[in-house]
Amino acid sequence: MSTPGFSSLHARNPDSRPSDRYIPWIFVAFFAVVFAANGALVTVALDTFTGLSTVHPYEKGIAWNRALEEAAAAAKLGWAMEADTSALRRGSGRVLVSLRGNDGAALTGAKLEARFIRPTSAGADTEAALIETAAGVYEGEPGLPLAGQWDMVVIADHDGARYQTVRRIIVPE
Repeated sequence: MSTPGFSSLHARNPDSRPSDRYIPWIFVAFFAVVFAANGALVTVALDTFTGLSTVHPYEKGIAWNRALEEAAAAAKLGWAMEADTSALRRGSGRVLVSLRGNDGAALTGAKLEARFIRPTSAGADTEAALIETAAGVYEGEPGLPLAGQWDMVVIADHDGARYQTVRRIIVPE
């Protein structure tokens, strides 16, 4: 004897197609593919990223603290540095830097170095020694290989004191 209504639960809908019974499995397969892809991406991300965004972070942190201390000491000096980069072109040109003390007088006999750092691409950075051509005026020819945006870092050493300034410059063709 059959239970009333039991056969009606398991009876096929006469309007259904044979492929309709696969629809739930299609949803399961879709989400299985999504979970597998996400799992693969998470695994690759965790295996390839070390968590470090810089090489030797501890040493760079110590150097950064030292740079902050030097910047504070340079601010106490009251020196002023002006740079003229209007003559710079890609591959040629000169940079002129004038250095003045806290009293406004030209600082002579300083040792100046200019570093040109390309913020948009690695491998093009360069350095130039600046030579004193007049009282407190220092000149150098960096020979920048590329036109465009550069960070010019000028470091001056005079009588045991150190001064540093950074300027963003644009070098035309």
